[in-house]
Amino acid sequence: MPKFRLTLLGGFRLDDEDGREIAVASRKAQGMLAVLAVHSPATVTRERMAGLLWGELAEERARHSLRQVLTALRREAPIVDASGETLCLDGRLCTADVAEFAALVASTDAAELERALLLHAGALVDGLATKAEAFEEWLDAERARLAKAALAAMMRLAARHAGQAEHEAAMRVLQRLLADDPTNESAHRALMRSLDALGRRSEALQHYQLCRELLLKQLQVEPDAATQALHESLRKASARPRGGEEDGRPVVAVLPFANLARARELGPLAAAIADEISAQLARAPGFRVVVQAAVVAAMQPNPDDLTQLARVLGASYLVTGSLRQPEAGCLRIAVQLVDGKKAQYLWSLQQDLASHGGKAAVNAINAVTKIDEFGIPCDLAEFDNFVAGTAARIEQQLGLAEAAVGDVDDEGNDRQDAWHKTHQAASALFSAGWSEAAVDLAVRRYREAIALDPELALARAHKALIMAFAQDWGLLHGETALAEARAEAEKALELAPTRSEVLGIAACAIAHLGDPARAAPLLERAIEENPNNAQAWAALGATRFLQRQFEAAVEALRRGLRTSPTDYRRAVWLTALASGLVHLNRIEEALDAAQGACRSDAKFYPARIVQAMLLSKLGKDDEALKTLAEARRIRPLLTASEIRRFVGSALDRLLTSAGF
Repeated sequence: MPKFRLTLLGGFRLDDEDGREIAVASRKAQGMLAVLAVHSPATVTRERMAGLLWGELAEERARHSLRQVLTALRREAPIVDASGETLCLDGRLCTADVAEFAALVASTDAAELERALLLHAGALVDGLATKAEAFEEWLDAERARLAKAALAAMMRLAARHAGQAEHEAAMRVLQRLLADDPTNESAHRALMRSLDALGRRSEALQHYQLCRELLLKQLQVEPDAATQALHESLRKASARPRGGEEDGRPVVAVLPFANLARARELGPLAAAIADEISAQLARAPGFRVVVQAAVVAAMQPNPDDLTQLARVLGASYLVTGSLRQPEAGCLRIAVQLVDGKKAQYLWSLQQDLASHGGKAAVNAINAVTKIDEFGIPCDLAEFDNFVAGTAARIEQQLGLAEAAVGDVDDEGNDRQDAWHKTHQAASALFSAGWSEAAVDLAVRRYREAIALDPELALARAHKALIMAFAQDWGLLHGETALAEARAEAEKALELAPTRSEVLGIAACAIAHLGDPARAAPLLERAIEENPNNAQAWAALGATRFLQRQFEAAVEALRRGLRTSPTDYRRAVWLTALASGLVHLNRIEEALDAAQGACRSDAKFYPARIVQAMLLSKLGKDDEALKTLAEARRIRPLLTASEIRRFVGSALDRLLTSAGF
């Protein structure tokens, strides 16, 4: 079994069998090992090696220098077979990433191509400079050859994914390819086709414009005939009616995160965070997200001009971020949301990934690659939780930012935009608090959105859910309103029968409108479509509660809270969780959940009612009365009958003392 591992792609590193790095200080020794690894298993003559690395010296002096390098290396790592007049890397003692890459990169097997691309972490011995002219010429040629092989492998892998309708996977490969080769028109066309196959035709058309601007800037040429023909066919197809959910949505672009630690090994992590957050935000209803390859292309040659970048991308909002290492074993990630037109910060976040044995950064990097160097799956929990939580916070801030935009645009014209009305409606309740007036405003905004775009399924689903909740809580009355809510839920399902977000919201409305048995399978389908749909998990929990399946209800609600730990609906979910825990007689846990709901949203008065009930159960009547008083302060019109909607008769004996 080989005792040494030589890593040359992306830098230089030699490790022993225990993973201990062996210092090879001599640049000529590093260059020699690079030559041998590239030629492995073939041999290289001493004359050839001496000429490459010491070509400026007389032959005998050059050979003497080569013998010195071999002798010094042999003391630490006897990995070169130097018998006779030829040299070679001893394959019995040492493996090399570049040799493995060469063996895998020509494959047609997807798994082998992915392994080859994982090995190709950068240029051959990146950063090495020997001042040997012959070696530098050889190195430039080899770097170009290996890079070309990697690009060809990426194209083959992307084509294989696309041929199997795995367009998300194809896009990830193409984004990496375009980051390395931004003027590759074949890759741009393949990315446009995958976007179109995913139903994101407007983004495909936008990507063409980015491709065109990039070619004009870097090569002073227009896109070739094939690229223009693809653009024209997509443009004509886009002109045909196909539903209204694409129009009017603001565009968001996530910029590659800056590696401020300047640690080479953090480069893949910085790229992966931006890519993963982009993928999560792409599922956020009401926004369009620019693919990473298009963002990278647009950033050249002025990556710091945010206003220009937003203009080129057509982005209303930019997400920026950075990575630092303030101390050993700690990775600090900063994220900002930027107004694209004004280049002003709207929101920021800073979070440290907690260390585990002083290896937080290493764990995070391993998480990006999904496997460690031995092919063993790594623990992705910390990385995934960070990405999910951050994407949820960004989504919430985007919704608030859109809702805050006035009804008049910069030219003084009325904004007749269905998505704008939808964002305003969603924020009406969670910003101002639940009341008859807030419900009325939200429902009016949803009606306006639907009038502007009758095919906007998400607006119909949200409207149905708001009306169902309002009826449950005594904020809306009458059979006419219930009939309207039921009709909107059914229409939403008809318009978007497979869209996870619509399924989750419309089914939740159906459950609260009195049919949890029908809602449950719809919610399960929503989760199958998107296992990270936190709202669908929480709705499934609420539905199981209505079905009196309390253990299942608690489990699903906890899953939703874990999936989106900072969701703006957290107070609602925690209140439902507290109610479920009460039925399992887990009173202390229920009280923790209710208190968490109060902290999450100080205006959500139902959480106070449930908290008061739990305090009463624990014999803390004085605290329960204070909590009821706080609920009434939030909602001055609160009545005893409304309180019974949330906790039944559990607080009846305190209501008189509380002034109800």
